[in-house]
Amino acid sequence: AQCLALSRAEQGTDRLHSTLEQLLLLARVEGSLSFDDGSQCGVEQVVSLAVQDATSSTERIVQTFQFVRPLACLDMPAVLAVAALRNLLDNALRHSPANTQVMVSVTDDSGFALVTVKNVSVEMSQDNIHLLTERFWRGSSSTGCGLGLAIVQAIVERCGCTIKFTTTSQYFEVALGMPLVPAKGENH
Repeated sequence: AQCLALSRAEQGTDRLHSTLEQLLLLARVEGSLSFDDGSQCGVEQVVSLAVQDATSSTERIVQTFQFVRPLACLDMPAVLAVAALRNLLDNALRHSPANTQVMVSVTDDSGFALVTVKNVSVEMSQDNIHLLTERFWRGSSSTGCGLGLAIVQAIVERCGCTIKFTTTSQYFEVALGMPLVPAKGENH
């Protein structure tokens, strides 16, 4: 009984630590703190870092790249791009059956890197889709703290990204558009 109590206490401490980290990141994104370190980060590098940071097994994540500009760099701080994608991946892994894969596809879309994260899921009501980015809102079966997608939304607003949620009876999909540094001679 003591081992079980200790295990539950440790799990509770881990959840609290994770929640505090997410709250701190949200406050930093919404504040005036600069994340720009002057460096530029490639799209594939950002996706790779986000996959490595994902909390669950990375074997479930399948990536495809279809870039017209293979060396394209993001026009936003890499740390925020990685945080947004990591939260989308964590969400997809948490809300899909353990024996299914999470598909990540990356395309070049009119000056944006369009990263689509798709996972097997039951259909969500339109009302719930509108609540997804609300702080502390969680679906009935969620084990998260309800901050992951709120942070993604804050990053979208701060960095000029786009985001779109799609749900059907078989899958859930998020398309995150992150601005690219304009190619030479290209107007942005």
